[in-house]
Amino acid sequence: MKRGSLHRRSPLRRGAALSRQTPLRRRTPLQRSPSLAASQAQREKVAGRACIVCGATTAIDPAHVIPRSLGGCDHPDCVVALCRLHHRAYDRGRLDLVPYLEPGFRREAAHAVIHVGLAGALRRIANQRGSVMTTSANDT
Repeated sequence: MKRGSLHRRSPLRRGAALSRQTPLRRRTPLQRSPSLAASQAQREKVAGRACIVCGATTAIDPAHVIPRSLGGCDHPDCVVALCRLHHRAYDRGRLDLVPYLEPGFRREAAHAVIHVGLAGALRRIANQRGSVMTTSANDT
């Protein structure tokens, strides 16, 4: 199969004016979705605390163990203190919180189980989202 040349038929002119004469205007205002940010009680819980992963004390966020979109709530036990770096890593599925929650944050882990059950909480906290755990013949 022979391809044609990739050259433009007419060159672009430098400084050419845009063809649109009227400015673009939005006809309907932007609709913002309701915020899924942490509640005031959750913010107060993590205020002055250190990140449970690295111990940083600046830029600490209340990180939902189970996000509201998956059934989390506004209760203070639904969040743990994470620095921004670890909060983003956890939300993106690159951080396993299991070693950091035990034994100091058992209440938060138990609260997660209330929302999504034991298997769901373990999958979320250990960042095994969407994966199916299987055993091979060599494992038994």
